[in-house]
Amino acid sequence: MASTPQNNTNNSWQQTLLDWTAKQGRILTDEGKAIEHYCSERGFPFASNELPHYHLERGDSHEVFHCWAAEAASSSSCADQEEQSPIVGAWSRPLFTGTWEHSTDNEETVYNIQARSLFIDLRIATSKPVSRWEKLYVERRLSSSRQAFEVMSDEDLRLYARQHVFAGYSVISREKSSNNRMSNKLPLCTRHHCIDWNYVNNKPRPRPNKWYIEGRNSNGNTPFHTWKEWSYATDENGQCYYREKWERISGDELGQGLRLAMRKKKKQLSSDAILVAVGDHFNYIVGRESLDLHTRYRDASNTVELVDLALQNGDRDTAISHLSLAGGHGTISSGWKIDCALQPWHHGKSVFDCLLCNSSCNEEVRVIGNDSAGCMAWEVVLGNDSWDVYECSLSRDELQQPL
Repeated sequence: MASTPQNNTNNSWQQTLLDWTAKQGRILTDEGKAIEHYCSERGFPFASNELPHYHLERGDSHEVFHCWAAEAASSSSCADQEEQSPIVGAWSRPLFTGTWEHSTDNEETVYNIQARSLFIDLRIATSKPVSRWEKLYVERRLSSSRQAFEVMSDEDLRLYARQHVFAGYSVISREKSSNNRMSNKLPLCTRHHCIDWNYVNNKPRPRPNKWYIEGRNSNGNTPFHTWKEWSYATDENGQCYYREKWERISGDELGQGLRLAMRKKKKQLSSDAILVAVGDHFNYIVGRESLDLHTRYRDASNTVELVDLALQNGDRDTAISHLSLAGGHGTISSGWKIDCALQPWHHGKSVFDCLLCNSSCNEEVRVIGNDSAGCMAWEVVLGNDSWDVYECSLSRDELQQPL
């Protein structure tokens, strides 16, 4: 969990935190040169439907993702499914390195929960003043995130914006040849985002979130305990321009035990939401309450830029509207309690308190359907909302018990 930094007269921790998102971007894109590296002229072509926000912007991600999940579920054997999804599990990220910069798990807490279909990737800077904001929430006797944002200073809102969570569907593939020497031996992952902290309308990422998976285990086989993520395209020297090292978190049952991935059904004027659990670990994400106000700042290419611009113009409503996205991590053994979240005042709460946005947390959770039809035909009812099940290792009755 992120912690409160010590007092520092020169405010160096604030400057470090304010630069956190920008630094992550510099590492990921080779200081903005990824657009030049990742292009057909250099042997790295891509289709528009590979772009991370393609289905989000088309508004068809519910239908497309559910279709992909159904196709994956029809695989003939467990071995086939494991080959299709070699990174199922709960993962931490001890190292993220690029051409000239790097960050480690001393700088950010990362929980990347990947099922065979849906994923949620949570990244929170450790310099975030968590205790200060938790104390503010308690001392002011606040009851909602909106109230917390309204009493936070402009500077606190800017600091709060420097974090990240995104969710969607991971498609695993193989490529026979490309200009990357890894293409003949390693699987590829292309991630499609449907909820994304960094996304602002009409400013999608211009290149696919596509990378090679290099796994390592003591016996040389899956399931991996450690793996490396290598950029799909290479730089002018023929080298991958970024790399991430991922390590399995204890308690995820090697991705071979409990698995649950579900998404709230599409509903007008309702926030999108996803819950993914593997082993004892779960991540959750709930989309923004409003996206209408962003149009005032069309120069903003991501949430941090939009929040900064809005606050410079005294427009706290727009800034707060983009900070309303919720997300976090917890464990099932704790009673589905949250232990790390974008909103630190959610720590210790049940995840269902956060998912039941407009309902009483005491309402019954119901699973509708029968085992013979398969989990993708089930419907989970949480309060006033219905959820689609993308995958579940439990029977219908077993699922209803832990929920």
